[in-house]
Amino acid sequence: MDRKKWGVGGLVFVGCMFLGGGVGALLGSSHIGWLIGMGVGFLGIALTRLIGK
Repeated sequence: MDRKKWGVGGLVFVGCMFLGGGVGALLGSSHIGWLIGMGVGFLGIALTRLIGK
């Protein structure tokens, strides 16, 4: 079974998600930080796929 190459997009997503969670925890609202981090992460995935083409 061949694994699909995801490139750095997955790392960008997870990195943004954890950074958002950390900043949200510092500001007292970690769940909002996780959601914002996920949104930025999805945009990061889209940008890495656009740049990679």
